[in-house]
Amino acid sequence: MWKEGAPPEPLVVAAEAAPDATGAIPAATVPEPLRAQLNFTGEGREYFRIWIVHTLLTILSVGIYSAWAKVRKARWFAQHTHLLGDSFDFHGRPLRILAGRAVALVLFIAYSHAFDWNVTAGLVAILLLLVLGPLLFGSAQRFRLANTSWRGLRFGFDAPRARVYAVCIPLVLVWTGSTVWAALNGSVAGTLIVASSSLLLWPAIHCELKTLQHRHSRFGALHFGFDRSVKAFYGLYARMLGMTMLIGMGAGILAALVLGILSGFGAVEEGNATQTGLFVGLFMVFLVYVTCWPYFAARMQQLVWRRTSLGEMRFDTRIQAGALFRLVLGQMLLVLVTLGLYWPFAAVAIARYRIESLGVEAAGVWPVIEAPAAADGSAVGDAALDFFDLDLGW
Repeated sequence: MWKEGAPPEPLVVAAEAAPDATGAIPAATVPEPLRAQLNFTGEGREYFRIWIVHTLLTILSVGIYSAWAKVRKARWFAQHTHLLGDSFDFHGRPLRILAGRAVALVLFIAYSHAFDWNVTAGLVAILLLLVLGPLLFGSAQRFRLANTSWRGLRFGFDAPRARVYAVCIPLVLVWTGSTVWAALNGSVAGTLIVASSSLLLWPAIHCELKTLQHRHSRFGALHFGFDRSVKAFYGLYARMLGMTMLIGMGAGILAALVLGILSGFGAVEEGNATQTGLFVGLFMVFLVYVTCWPYFAARMQQLVWRRTSLGEMRFDTRIQAGALFRLVLGQMLLVLVTLGLYWPFAAVAIARYRIESLGVEAAGVWPVIEAPAAADGSAVGDAALDFFDLDLGW
């Protein structure tokens, strides 16, 4: 085991080379960089048993058990993820998550329905999001990282509150802008302009979020680093948008041709045209998802982790968009065929590929990492990110 303050045992030990007369080490004998890949040992059958029990208990308890299910899921995935022969672990407490979800549910309901009550209530809800949203986001990062460990050392998140507000307030404004404009009796054209502006700003905001997450995260006393590039994020989003538009148009043309053929043969009757249209629409969404999401997820993982460091160590990923596409397509087809029962197996297969594609490299020696005291954050923020669909992870 790696004791606190002592370097971990490396996968490869490079032989020391003797310096020449000038004191320099010959280039041919410079120690090889040490590399280690993450390994995932979880099996779909084991996770299926956990998933089916937790799903039933969550339904029977009207959602109360979901906090215990979330902790068990996070711990299972962490404990089956290994680096240098040792697994990660998760230490979150279900009761804290349950209390956090109760608070987050109130905030979510207030935001979702405030404008239905009146404009004043809606604006108050937006103001609460501007005040509490950054606090929830920072709290969520602290909670998740402080409750995750490897070889007895905890991760942590120590971003200054002012920095969290500077990054998260634009996110809240972009996320709620079109809703506020529409509620204030804005024109349709104006609403579209606000929504389009939000889309244009999102890559820059996403870049700032990743920068915030990675530059202020740490393992023990060693801090992560991130090579920020707004241009790279805009490039990825532009390619993703073009890909989505092309596939969406192709799927729409294909659906129209199929419906025309079926109508010509009388297979689509007037009474069930709506149901047929709904089925075709769902098929188009499925097609766009299984083609565009793997590309975006793979490229984003490459973009983020190839720019991330931990002290003198660098990260890399071997993930490929084509391989992830084939994996996701096959797994989602099995999920459809089994009416959702195959989902745990699919989740494990996709997680295994994404985790095992990630590796870390050190220049000849693994660093010494000390273990500072760390707070475990608040579960309220973690629950809020679930409700508000802001779980960006890292």
